[in-house]
Amino acid sequence: MTEETRFAEVANYWQTTVSPYKSQGEIMELLDKFGALNMMVTQGKAGDRLAWLIRFEWRGATYRFTFVPLPCREPDKESSFGGTRRFHNKQSTYQMGRIAVHFVKAILTAAEAQPHALFGFTELPEVGTHPGGLPFTAGELDIGGLVAALPPLEVGMPVPQLQSGVIEGEVQG
Repeated sequence: MTEETRFAEVANYWQTTVSPYKSQGEIMELLDKFGALNMMVTQGKAGDRLAWLIRFEWRGATYRFTFVPLPCREPDKESSFGGTRRFHNKQSTYQMGRIAVHFVKAILTAAEAQPHALFGFTELPEVGTHPGGLPFTAGELDIGGLVAALPPLEVGMPVPQLQSGVIEGEVQG
């Protein structure tokens, strides 16, 4: 870890007592109220690394969020959280759940007002896939990858012209 590493023990929601399963349920409720379709919350492990994958469809596109627990300074230390003793590495999954709920709530709130708030999480299957088969998201690409994902621009397309130099109507103040 580097000096810039934000350890779980000093990050937001460290003292939470809310189960990760309750957090997953809250996320599904948020997505449902948002109008998302084909929602999926999956938990998996690669080696000793835990991750949540949240996928959903909205307005004809597929979006994906991924969450992992923050690293612990003392993963094998046991502490009390709301009267229940847990090891820090286990508590970091509780914390990850709360971070995920608040993130999803904030990004969906922003997307209601500005749908492009979800752009970085848009899956782009035409660009390529990860070794596990999931498509890349816009946020995982550099500018070259994003440009390559654009449809070809047809040269010689007519550009609409303003018919009159004057726009009529009242100015609302």
